[in-house]
Amino acid sequence: MSSPSDRETRLNGLRMILGRELNEDLKKEGRILKDRFIRDFEQEILLAEAFASRQDPVETVYHRVMAETIHKTLRDLESMID
Repeated sequence: MSSPSDRETRLNGLRMILGRELNEDLKKEGRILKDRFIRDFEQEILLAEAFASRQDPVETVYHRVMAETIHKTLRDLESMID
């Protein structure tokens, strides 16, 4: 299991390798990423709904959180590229 500092270190390492910030990547690849995020959101929301109907709280919450995270990222991305 990774700690918050381990995850932060790995993300910073990736930033150093790429030599740019995430916002730069989002702006550069925004149109392609938007379509991908929309697809991923649809998949996660469908899974959350399916698990909710089966009354599986753990899977419902997991997929709901993923859908919420993708939605927030997509909203931020749309404000950068539109």
